[in-house]
Amino acid sequence: KNEGAVMFISLVIGPAGVGKSSLVKRLQEHGSVSKRMICIGNLDPAIDYIPYEADIDIRELITIDDAMTELNFGPNGGLVYCMEYLDSHMVWLEEKLNEFGPDDTILFDCPGQLELYTHVPVMPRLCNALQRWGHHLCCVYLMDATALADSNKFISGSLAGLAAMLQLPAPRLTVLSKSDLVSQESLEAFLDMGSSSVFLERHDHLEIVRLGINDSQRKRGRRNNTRTKAPFSSGGGKSKAFTRLQYAISNVVDDHAMLSFIPFSIHDEESAGDLLAHIDHLTQYYEYAEVRIPEDENFPSGEDNFDYGLNEDLDPRSLTEASQALFGPGFIQ
Repeated sequence: KNEGAVMFISLVIGPAGVGKSSLVKRLQEHGSVSKRMICIGNLDPAIDYIPYEADIDIRELITIDDAMTELNFGPNGGLVYCMEYLDSHMVWLEEKLNEFGPDDTILFDCPGQLELYTHVPVMPRLCNALQRWGHHLCCVYLMDATALADSNKFISGSLAGLAAMLQLPAPRLTVLSKSDLVSQESLEAFLDMGSSSVFLERHDHLEIVRLGINDSQRKRGRRNNTRTKAPFSSGGGKSKAFTRLQYAISNVVDDHAMLSFIPFSIHDEESAGDLLAHIDHLTQYYEYAEVRIPEDENFPSGEDNFDYGLNEDLDPRSLTEASQALFGPGFIQ
């Protein structure tokens, strides 16, 4: 066991079906390509199938079927009970973590019920326990990138993620999963203009005038072209006041840098590397990870046994003659 070993842990959270399991699997595959050990822990006691081999699995401790069968809980109540059971058996998790080597990266695939992060203190206690054990921690919140096409979904997802992440005492970032389902033009417009781009009509300049948004409010999103056609729609049937309220909320999120959006697609190798780099930055991986130089089995590390490939029977005079031929007769061995 490696008691006291420092590990770099990420809690991957987000609504059900947003792609958390696919993300951790993709990052593990990316790590294997770069010769880096990335382990996965499953903290969802209700999941039936996982697309990866879990190195830590809460279902070894308790499953939602146990809670529903023995205690007659419903699905949500059973899930809350399972996580509270984990909270009362942190020794199990600590022993599991002690089986890993120092400087290992661990991605925890967490349940999708947001009430676990906003109403129940289980996940904040988990964060505190991991940090108390000396591990470096960050939280990765996933939001479906297709929400960019609907301002209602975008505001709901952003505020839900913000509410969840504010409860977790750890650095965090927001990932736009399934970004391949959004056009590149739409994605670049959002990343360049900020959240306000979600509320602009195709003729965004006319929309800005209609909403009464002044130049200073849109200066950030109009560095390149004030007449750029925005690819998003603010939705039909909404009142002017409601749209302006949503726009104001998005400005608060942007201006105070509450959420940092990172696009991600399981089909894009580069996005996996970019996301892992952001995670490493939050967990300070490269600042604290021990530098290891792999040993070649053909060259022993012991200095006394190191063979430089020289023949012991070689006459030293031949080396001198060869050196003088290369460097001149004045060469001294």
